[in-house]
Amino acid sequence: MSRVLPELFAAAVRRDGGAPFLTYYDDSTGERIELSAVTTANWVAKTANLLVDEYDLESGATVAIGLPPHWLGVVWALSTWSVGASLTTGTGTLAITGPDVAIRGERETIASALLPLGGRYREPLPAGVHDYGAEVYNHPDVFVPFDPPSPASPAYDELTHDDLIGTAEPVADRILVTRDLASRQGVGLLVGVISGGGSIVLCRNLDPAKLDRRIQDEKVDRVVED
Repeated sequence: MSRVLPELFAAAVRRDGGAPFLTYYDDSTGERIELSAVTTANWVAKTANLLVDEYDLESGATVAIGLPPHWLGVVWALSTWSVGASLTTGTGTLAITGPDVAIRGERETIASALLPLGGRYREPLPAGVHDYGAEVYNHPDVFVPFDPPSPASPAYDELTHDDLIGTAEPVADRILVTRDLASRQGVGLLVGVISGGGSIVLCRNLDPAKLDRRIQDEKVDRVVED
């Protein structure tokens, strides 16, 4: 098994790229989006190219993710690792935030409107905040890292790539979760799914009345409690 996260995800794409990898629901808006491993990889590559080409993010830099449980959190985590940077629970070199612009980066702040398919904001953003949806589509869906991470490279605060991979329990099931998969509490589960060949149904603002039907419709093997 690979000991760096981008290679671990690349292996998952090669293994079964067309199968559902991440299915996202938001019961407050009725949104549903399904991403295969290949589609996720395309988003990751576009975002990684954005980070390098527009924001000069380099190996050793840090990224803070201030998003609710959302499929873009997974994309940003994988993109950060792809460019050799690491995630942080502190103030990052760069920050990605949602419509509330709740956090700021030391150097750059990028915001997502969290609209379907990563759509752009309809209203102007505060000064110094960049619109992810307006910029990401301009970048290619193939990324070649200039300085790829090693197993000992930081991946999340003090944890290395080897730490995250070595401590994640492989998950082969299709699981339903409501937690933020880019958080310190959720990232181990994300890595476990990637290494174990499982898939995720991520539910934001889950309506409890819809849980049983969703488990049936999505062929969920188990629900992971927060």
